[in-house]
Amino acid sequence: MLHRLASVFLATTCLVVVAAADPAAIVAKLVPAAGWTAPEPPRAAVGDDLFDLIDGGAELYHEYGFKAAASWNLAGPDSAGIQVELYEMADPAAAFGVWSLMQTGQFARGDLGQGSLRFGYYVAFWSGRYFASVTGAQIAPAVQAEVDRLAAQLAGLLPRDGAPPAWCGRIPSAERQELKYFRGPIGLSNIQTGLDSLPFTVREGAFVTYPGVRLLVLRYSAPSVLKAEVAKIAPVSPTSASVSASGLGTLEVLNFDEDLLIFHSTDEAAKQAIVRQYAR
Repeated sequence: MLHRLASVFLATTCLVVVAAADPAAIVAKLVPAAGWTAPEPPRAAVGDDLFDLIDGGAELYHEYGFKAAASWNLAGPDSAGIQVELYEMADPAAAFGVWSLMQTGQFARGDLGQGSLRFGYYVAFWSGRYFASVTGAQIAPAVQAEVDRLAAQLAGLLPRDGAPPAWCGRIPSAERQELKYFRGPIGLSNIQTGLDSLPFTVREGAFVTYPGVRLLVLRYSAPSVLKAEVAKIAPVSPTSASVSASGLGTLEVLNFDEDLLIFHSTDEAAKQAIVRQYAR
């Protein structure tokens, strides 16, 4: 009898955990401030339903590894509106990657979740395997105050148990301005690298900026796969080679184990410092 009760308890507990992890269930826990109402419950999407939930960009989420999402619209005073979006990704690195691509334009970094960005009219952050954004339709202070309040409330409902890909830890952090992590050509195409039309297969990587240095890191499954990629531009597969990029001239290509480093730099000393740190 005790064994049966324990089994029932464990099964019930698992159901609760699954429900709590569902983006729509999490978003439904938000409590808007007085004057803000939700005309409809959160809209949910799983798999290819994401194409119906958002207007463009679903391919990017699927490339990273998408599981489920929820979108919730709130109405406030004077026809104000706020949209809350929450995406459950395949793993924390995927959530980090989606968030990392948003490092563009004018933004301020914040402390929500495991990394947040505040733009003129919305907040975006990642936490665990979740990526979230809260967008105010108006820039009015009252609307943006509710955006910040709801974002903080949502962040408090999410786990903080994630990390970027472990291999990204090898990329030097000193003087680093931005690191954008991608999981395929769609992600890379969403980054203004200036390193377009390169002859390499893109599966996973990062685009990193430093003062005077732009670095594209392409990650491969094994050194032998990487050497096959380098052989496209240098048949003898050396540890270093060069490749031309439109408008940028010649780029330096370095081979480090599973990582292909492609540099465009205007500061040779800064580039060499990055190479030395990476090689450790």
